[in-house]
Amino acid sequence: MLALRRGGSEALIPPEVLARMIRHLEAAWPQEGCGVILRSGAGEGGSWRVIPLPNVSPTPHVAYAFAPEAWLQVCLDADARQEEVACVFHSHVDAPAVFSAEDRRQAAPSGIPLLPQVSYVVVAIRGGRAASASRSVWRAGDFQTVPLALADFRFEKPV
Repeated sequence: MLALRRGGSEALIPPEVLARMIRHLEAAWPQEGCGVILRSGAGEGGSWRVIPLPNVSPTPHVAYAFAPEAWLQVCLDADARQEEVACVFHSHVDAPAVFSAEDRRQAAPSGIPLLPQVSYVVVAIRGGRAASASRSVWRAGDFQTVPLALADFRFEKPV
């Protein structure tokens, strides 16, 4: 399972949720895919939702952008369901799974994080398949990035 930040602590995302995220990102190839993972409840009894979002970037092969109206709807729905954004995710097409300079600029314009308690997951998609992944979190005034084992994402269970 993958640990993501939540309100200053770590929360474990079930493998089947991660598998849904990977399937969405692989299906988006050869464009970058993107979306969020929402969480409600606390502890082991919490529930998770993967919300794929359309990539409205003018250059979707090398960048991603959420449509403002889609992002607003996610936020309104999450608030109504008492959920929190646990993760923002996107893919890099035929490129490394690193939190790029552009990713940093989008997540922290002027060096101020927009979602400081949220994890950012980047998945490298090569030839339509996930090849590698990383997770970045805001700590000590910058994003800290660690690689993720893709074995964590290959849990295939009917959902």
